[in-house]
Amino acid sequence: MTETLMRKTTRRFRGIGVAALLAGAIAVVSAAPAAAAEKTLTYRGGFPLIGDQQVTVVVKADIPATATAGSTVSVPFSLDVDAGQTAGDGLRLVGATKLSGTIKSQVNVAIGDQSVAIPVELPIPETPVPAEGSLKFTALGQVDFTVPAGTPAGEATSGVDAAATTHVITDSGLGEFDVALTLDPPGQDVTLGTTTVS
Repeated sequence: MTETLMRKTTRRFRGIGVAALLAGAIAVVSAAPAAAAEKTLTYRGGFPLIGDQQVTVVVKADIPATATAGSTVSVPFSLDVDAGQTAGDGLRLVGATKLSGTIKSQVNVAIGDQSVAIPVELPIPETPVPAEGSLKFTALGQVDFTVPAGTPAGEATSGVDAAATTHVITDSGLGEFDVALTLDPPGQDVTLGTTTVS
């Protein structure tokens, strides 16, 4: 089922703001109509120089109420990220004025006794490091994929994965580095919503 689901997956992403480290991306079995979902999650990851930091991510997605097996659908979403004051101070300390990179994660979709992991990769646009304050950015994106013809009818539940990896490119002496993020605390509710598949 996973191979079929991912066979025609394409991704189109747009990003706004200042970028750094993030986790959790979203995709859901989709069609129409859709209901707005919003989920605030906190992650923790290790950064160069400043060590472990907490990152807050507000996930917003239009969760479709229904979907038809065999159809190709799209799911828009946004991620509002606050990496905190210390992350901003750390980049300013080493003279970073801009950064870019990529964020990789997945969304887990469960229906019946089956579960599918949908990989998501977001580009971090070249963005300025703020002169002061917390390091924040907003990423907007869309994931398109085909619901397999053999998908059983029922309720598909989608949720943000507990882990993500961010590859950050800076114009400072830090160069490029990776930040692995995991949910902190681990017991947070990551469910985005449910979709009825027919």
